[in-house]
Amino acid sequence: MSGVAPADRERAARALHDAFARLAPQGSDAWNFLSAFTILGDRYGPYHPGASALSDALAADQRSPSSRRAGRLDRLRRDRGERGGAEGDKSELEEAMGHVVEAFRFLSSRVATLEARLAAGDRPVEGEAWLVPARELGPWAGPVAAHVAATTPGGDIVHADCGEGTLLDAFAARGTTAHGVEPRGAVALRALERGRSVTIAGAADYLAGRADAELGGIVLSGVVDRVPLHDLLPLLTACRRTLARDAPLVVVSEPATETASRAAPASDVVAGRSLHEVTWELLLDRAGFVDVAPLVGAEEQNQRIALAASTPS
Repeated sequence: MSGVAPADRERAARALHDAFARLAPQGSDAWNFLSAFTILGDRYGPYHPGASALSDALAADQRSPSSRRAGRLDRLRRDRGERGGAEGDKSELEEAMGHVVEAFRFLSSRVATLEARLAAGDRPVEGEAWLVPARELGPWAGPVAAHVAATTPGGDIVHADCGEGTLLDAFAARGTTAHGVEPRGAVALRALERGRSVTIAGAADYLAGRADAELGGIVLSGVVDRVPLHDLLPLLTACRRTLARDAPLVVVSEPATETASRAAPASDVVAGRSLHEVTWELLLDRAGFVDVAPLVGAEEQNQRIALAASTPS
């Protein structure tokens, strides 16, 4: 840029900087895709007259006999003409690339639709301390501990959400060691102060860090009543992955409100509703668990659903 006044050079640099700022964020997936797609569409895509003045100018320049850098498709077209093809006919490569460009156009539209749906989806509460408190197992602690202790093939036993550790105490009374997972730090502290083993984390995050088939049993309560259905299904899948063969899974849930006007599964998918027992049976079966059945114990005193299941042998 020799001969350019410093003021003009500075003005040009500022204009270039502003142009890049308008195109930000450079390097993102969307930016790179649009850049590559624009080049692909201009060079190989179906011709849309007037869609782009720059594309029209480039096309005219490439058709000019004086062009010293003819495009790849122009060379293919010229070669095809020399082999006897009719002038103006599209080569197989041109037609194929046209379909590729159109396929990318539809793919871009689908991705944009999925991104919009995800952006409009619900968001979990940020910060585990704000989670709604869950009821302790109370009378269910004894029957649940007895069932899991009697059916575990060996390995760590996990309870999420463990709350203040009522079930951990019941396991300890039977000489069985169990580990608690509780997202609310203040609640977990009360179990820790009594010497119980507790990890302050969400159930899904904790299970993600455990190896395949290493747990000897899992009890889910609390967490199953507060997460949405689309988070509950992956949680059951994580339980299935981390449990050893023949290991028990017990789910203790608040009872669902009966709705006379709709079938149970239809009302259960509404956000914020507990699931019916038949819905739990269906979900556990679909997650790969076997021997799904109600757990006998403290139904009358506690008014909660408790289902026992196990992994296949």
